[in-house]
Amino acid sequence: MGSAAVVFHPGDVELVNANAAARRKLLDRVALYLDPTSSDARLRYARALKERKIALDVRGPGAGELDAFEQLMAEHGARFAQARAQAAERLLAALAPAFLRMAQPGLELRASYKPGGSRDAAEFAAELSGRRQRDARQRAASYGPQRDEIQLAVDGRSARHHASQGQQRILTLALKVAELECIRDARRAHPVLLLDDVSSELDPARTGAVYDFLRETQSQVFVTTTRPEMFPTPGASSLERADWRLVSGALEKL
Repeated sequence: MGSAAVVFHPGDVELVNANAAARRKLLDRVALYLDPTSSDARLRYARALKERKIALDVRGPGAGELDAFEQLMAEHGARFAQARAQAAERLLAALAPAFLRMAQPGLELRASYKPGGSRDAAEFAAELSGRRQRDARQRAASYGPQRDEIQLAVDGRSARHHASQGQQRILTLALKVAELECIRDARRAHPVLLLDDVSSELDPARTGAVYDFLRETQSQVFVTTTRPEMFPTPGASSLERADWRLVSGALEKL
């Protein structure tokens, strides 16, 4: 397996300000390193979920094949739910200190994992069976890992709806740092960290806090920015920092 990399770019703020799908993808990336077999469980669950929906849409809650599809969903969904829960536990444990170091002093973060299904296959199957009527009406499964959510609140209010752009960016970066630490612990190696336009929406104090935090990591860090003056490194040697400039599509060393 090659070197792992964690990437931050401006679009990643959807981890905070968009719906739960982006946060579920983050959990799945972490789960892949903690438990590589979780990917197979996720794919098998997704296929059974699709077939159950088709059966409900075409033949309704009384379709004879629903038992078989729900059994597959319960088996692989419970397995996948276990991997998601483990990933969430590790990610949220790493998130809190990362946010504390980079955010404005006194800002409180509350992060929690709300599972949409069960890690018990029998309970999972019973829930699916009991929800056939509802799921047929809604044309979507109301139970299972596709309903998982990471809930984020800053100073007691939803980060998605009430956090400032700067706060959302800091929280996004903290999620990325937490992802990096989870991968590092799982692989016993330091992933590369790629940061694109990380200082946008941040004031000088927050940018400085981000830099102070990042310089302590043992990972190799690449930063792209239009404001290099925002990343001063007094006393840093050429072994610690190298600067390049993009000119007419070519890189030149400064």
